[in-house]
Amino acid sequence: MIDATFDLDDIDDVDARIRTFLRMVSGAAEKGGTIYILACGSSFHAAKTAPIFFNEICGLPVIPLLPGEFRAQCTRSLRPTDLIIGISQSGETKDLIDVFNMVEQAYPTVKRICILNNTNSTLGQEKSDLCIPLFCGPEIAVPATKSFINQLMVLLILAVRLREHRQGRRTPAAKRVNKKSENIESGADWREAMERIPGLIDRTIKTTSREIELVAQEIHQAPSMHILATRLLGIAKEGALKIREIVLNHTEGFEASEFKHGPNTILGVNTVFGLANVRGLLETFGQAVHRIVEDPEGRSLDTRAVGRLFDSVAAYAFDDKPPKLASAVEERLFKDVFAKHDFFGSMYGNYPLLFITGPAELDVNLTISQINTHKIRGADVFMIAEDDERLREAVSIVPAASNKYRYGYITLPRTGNPLMTIFSATVVLQLLAFRMSLHKMEMLNRLEIEGHGVHPDVPKNVSKSITVD
Repeated sequence: MIDATFDLDDIDDVDARIRTFLRMVSGAAEKGGTIYILACGSSFHAAKTAPIFFNEICGLPVIPLLPGEFRAQCTRSLRPTDLIIGISQSGETKDLIDVFNMVEQAYPTVKRICILNNTNSTLGQEKSDLCIPLFCGPEIAVPATKSFINQLMVLLILAVRLREHRQGRRTPAAKRVNKKSENIESGADWREAMERIPGLIDRTIKTTSREIELVAQEIHQAPSMHILATRLLGIAKEGALKIREIVLNHTEGFEASEFKHGPNTILGVNTVFGLANVRGLLETFGQAVHRIVEDPEGRSLDTRAVGRLFDSVAAYAFDDKPPKLASAVEERLFKDVFAKHDFFGSMYGNYPLLFITGPAELDVNLTISQINTHKIRGADVFMIAEDDERLREAVSIVPAASNKYRYGYITLPRTGNPLMTIFSATVVLQLLAFRMSLHKMEMLNRLEIEGHGVHPDVPKNVSKSITVD
């Protein structure tokens, strides 16, 4: 009974805090104020996703910024009617605290709201006019996972409640906003959609494990990759961060249409090599050794001659130095090695691109266009999306003159709702990073590489004392 009483008290307290949030946000919007959302790390990726919720559900623009961006772009242009929302798992994010201190001193009328997991923190107790708790419990692993999901969920709830609040008030501004947002793509009852999210996450975990495993096996050794999103940029960036944190593979999250403006130069032949590429080089050298020792004349060479031959191969391949060989036999074998073996060609492979998109018609069409643009230039394509035959066809068709093309498709549970894809795609990217980390960790352990730092829970150079986002 005591526990139930505390639960009811928590519910009443949170509801009161949300009602205060609605009044503060509506007041700022109606007075022409700008609403900023500031955060770092994973919390910033939730902040990058928040504008999708507020735009689609209640037609309200919000501006997500890193604290450093806010200092550079906004500190001389704030107005008394502006509103700042900070997101932090720990409530101790120093960059965010510094900005809140600056705003409090320079613009005392600008209100500050925080969305936090640890409400007994500096931001929760000292620096905000209102604090909304996440209630997701402690994050045990260093990489944020459940706190990120909860941040998304709280932001969605706030957007839905704000829509209802503004509809109920029926102010002229609210009427204009409501009219704009009446025909959102799914036409869904947002409260009902929210209630389906726990089940959606459960289905995602249960139905995608096999496809996640197949993709993880394909790409866990890739030293670099890009996650390209159509509209879901914050989710792409969060997925990339998870892979960087626990797989230690360079990964970037991009808006898909932006990748062609320069970053696509990494496609095709490049010098980004990982262990799989080194293995290809060693296999080619092994084939060359085998060819030499099996050659009738090669069998007559003594060990010093064989050593001299391969010193010359390495010097010529890497430094373009002419060979220093002692006999015509060595000279012929040297030329034969380079004629029959493409040492560096064995290291090249397609560059992996991981696409994510929602089910909206325009998003699917844009994604297909990007897939076709990039895979002919030397990309392996992996897709995270709800089932769509057009996407499957775009991913699976092998480009002309490509004999190394790899592809995969991770099928999200069908919702037909672009905003629900945010949650299912997030879960898939978290699980994909986890499986990639396990595969790479096992490989590096097998190779007896000490201090490699790959671990899904405690990766190197990262700790909770640092990543207090």
